[in-house]
Amino acid sequence: MRLNLSHLLLVLALTATLPATVAAQEYVAAPVEISKETVKRDGKLYYAHVVQEKQTLFSIAKVYGVTLNDIYEANAATNLKEEGLKKNSIILIPKVDSAQPSATPAPAATTPPSAAPEPKEEEYTLHTVRWYENIDDIAAKYGVTADQIQQYNALPSRKLKIRQKIRIPKAGAKMPAAPAATVTEKPAEPVTETVAKETAAEPSQTASQKESGWIDWSIFSKKTKVNAALVLPMLRGGNPVESYMDFYCGVLLAVRDLGLEGISTELSVYDMAGGKAPVTVERLKESDLVIGPVSKADVTTLLQLDSPGTPVISPLDQKVSTLVESNASLIQAPASHYAQYVNLVEWMDEERHSGDKVVVISEKGATASTASSTIKNALAARNIPFTPFTYSILEGRNISGSLSGTLSGSGVNRIIVATESEAFANDVVRNLNLLGHNRFNIVMYAPSRIRSFETVDVESLHNLSLHVCAAYYIDYSDQRVKDFLLEYRALYKTEPTQYAFQGYDIAYFFIKNCQKNGNGWLRSLDKEKGQMLQSDFLMVRNGLGGYINHAVRRIVYEPDYSVKLVR
Repeated sequence: MRLNLSHLLLVLALTATLPATVAAQEYVAAPVEISKETVKRDGKLYYAHVVQEKQTLFSIAKVYGVTLNDIYEANAATNLKEEGLKKNSIILIPKVDSAQPSATPAPAATTPPSAAPEPKEEEYTLHTVRWYENIDDIAAKYGVTADQIQQYNALPSRKLKIRQKIRIPKAGAKMPAAPAATVTEKPAEPVTETVAKETAAEPSQTASQKESGWIDWSIFSKKTKVNAALVLPMLRGGNPVESYMDFYCGVLLAVRDLGLEGISTELSVYDMAGGKAPVTVERLKESDLVIGPVSKADVTTLLQLDSPGTPVISPLDQKVSTLVESNASLIQAPASHYAQYVNLVEWMDEERHSGDKVVVISEKGATASTASSTIKNALAARNIPFTPFTYSILEGRNISGSLSGTLSGSGVNRIIVATESEAFANDVVRNLNLLGHNRFNIVMYAPSRIRSFETVDVESLHNLSLHVCAAYYIDYSDQRVKDFLLEYRALYKTEPTQYAFQGYDIAYFFIKNCQKNGNGWLRSLDKEKGQMLQSDFLMVRNGLGGYINHAVRRIVYEPDYSVKLVR
């Protein structure tokens, strides 16, 4: 069941709307006091904090001067991260003791490091550094520390190069001994313990963050409230547009969840029916960000009204990415087709081995498509040798022999289907499935649109181990998705659609970034990352223009007829 007028009335009642503005949804967390009780565990000292009603992890961390990850790690045995806070429960907060001045020790003697034995292949995983990764990203991915990676690879610094091969130590791997270094310690400065206030300055950058060029804009200004505007074509002929109402409901749920984290949002909603901007320039300038409009034409209208002012987030239409280069305040939220095709080639390159054959199949006589040209250019840019194979759909019934002549009988044949045509994609899948049943080992890579082609046999996609990179994919085994489903059903008495998920993801990600990074949030958006419910975000600046999302979700159709999300 989808949203109808009765659901619209429910939404309006829940949000106490005014004619053009949704009232601010604020959540005031209960005050937090530093506990006087401390405990010692594994040689470390912790506060024993008793959780009070309406306290949040955000407010507790702020008062104690620690991060959310610090609290999660201290309470790892209780599944705090998954289960959240419970009234009257006791959580541990790491405590940093005041250090006493100490005498400067004599410099340690420098001893030459001994030659370490070469690690065995079964003790590590070989990782190729991607252009957007740093050592901390890689460490988090494999569940190790950045220091372990640096020590295991004898890296002179934490800086990595694109496509650099590094070893990731597995559990139980023997770490090479770190060479002794000359250290001169300075007396520790006395530290006075104070309770963090709302106006307290944020921590400065760490040495590693400075070295990697990371900038924490929150040290300059963190917003106490985010002023957001939502601009959608909400009504058509006096009736609510179901898909955009779903999107709106997702946004409202994100605002509510942010409020529970202590992030206050004032949300104003405008109906851009008929392509007419219902908001004034003055109101736009008061907003920290605008989500919407939907179409490329409506986005252009809004940018002309207030360009290059308030950041505008394009939430759905991938064609809007063509406007980003010339609009510094425009953000393209869905990953573009270009980003999907480039990532598909990168993925294939990561999986291929010596002896594998790469074949690119495209349609003969067809106008050069974005998929075909982008994929071939991406292969050339990575110096990946490939065999092009073209044929027309009329030749499809007799193409099996010549196609098999291009394939390898021993290695894996990694076939990239470079087409956006449903008829041609269907014919390619049919031919590859027949060859796979014969004697060839085939793995197929294709644009994500192939998943929506009704004429393509889904069983064949599983037989060919289809790999796609998609802008959207919902993993219903994810606990966060399960929680969202229960909350959405309880609140709106209906099932969430993909539009609801997208509204939630965009509102949560960008409002939270705005609150965290304050007035400089747009400048700090470059390389900002996030994993949401159905979308991931990796924002990359397009030259001197705005930002485009380069994050995609990698999906594999397994032989057991399951579909797996590859993290």
